[in-house]
Amino acid sequence: MIKYIFWDLDGTVTRSEGGVISSVKYALDKLGMTLPESELRKFIGPSLFDSFTNRAHLSAEDAETAIKYYREVYEVTGLFDAEVYDGVPEAMQELKDKGFKHVVVTSKPLRMAERVLEHFKIRQYLETVVGPKPDDHSSDKEKLIRAALEYFGADESEAVMIGDRCFDIDGANAAGTHSIGVLYGYGGREELTASGAEMIAETPADIPKIILKMF
Repeated sequence: MIKYIFWDLDGTVTRSEGGVISSVKYALDKLGMTLPESELRKFIGPSLFDSFTNRAHLSAEDAETAIKYYREVYEVTGLFDAEVYDGVPEAMQELKDKGFKHVVVTSKPLRMAERVLEHFKIRQYLETVVGPKPDDHSSDKEKLIRAALEYFGADESEAVMIGDRCFDIDGANAAGTHSIGVLYGYGGREELTASGAEMIAETPADIPKIILKMF
């Protein structure tokens, strides 16, 4: 029986490309680089370090510098250049009223995630927030999901991970939890089904229906 609902942040709770992409552009410009828009959108999901090394092909040292530049902008204005997806608060409230416990499990550094969730009035629905420390460059969602399970002392079968990217579904599969992929974020049906998402939600309003009927 599902008791705990783990939500990804960027692309699942918030539409955040504005702040992320503008901050990435700023960092790359400081390094004398540019990337096409299609590549910039792929920065949403994995850790910044992975994106700067894999997408921009920076060395580890240059990626650290790029992250520093990114945060010069993102931590001041970029964090709040976003919006909550329509229907997410209502979905959270409906499920909370039925006794489910919500957690945001994100690859965004924890202190930044907390600021975003407070600003957009989502923190009130959550039991806790799980995310990496600023110097943790891993995109390993499995580790974060396991930390959330440990917080509750929960069994893997009692939790479902909701996310828009393969990283969320891969992490759920590795940790042994259930998974729901969402189509309104930055991934897509092909990416999510290829990773093995158990169920697919087209809109936030579909999430309570899936959880209440299928789990």
